Amino acid sequence: MPIYEYICKSCGEKFSLLQRVTATEKDTCCPKCASPDVKKVMSAFCCSNSDAGFSSPGGFSGGG
Repeated sequence: MPIYEYICKSCGEKFSLLQRVTATEKDTCCPKCASPDVKKVMSAFCCSNSDAGFSSPGGFSGGG
């Protein structure tokens, strides 16, 4: 299951949740104020490949 980041439109709280891929904003409430008015935000990610000998600036390690 992936980790998604949200921001609460009511109180401004930014939080992360481990959710199913099929989860939507409608399935989510703010843990601080319990408001259902949340928005999913884009977050940075990193992946690596132990076979590759280099890493690009975006955090993705290429490979052959």
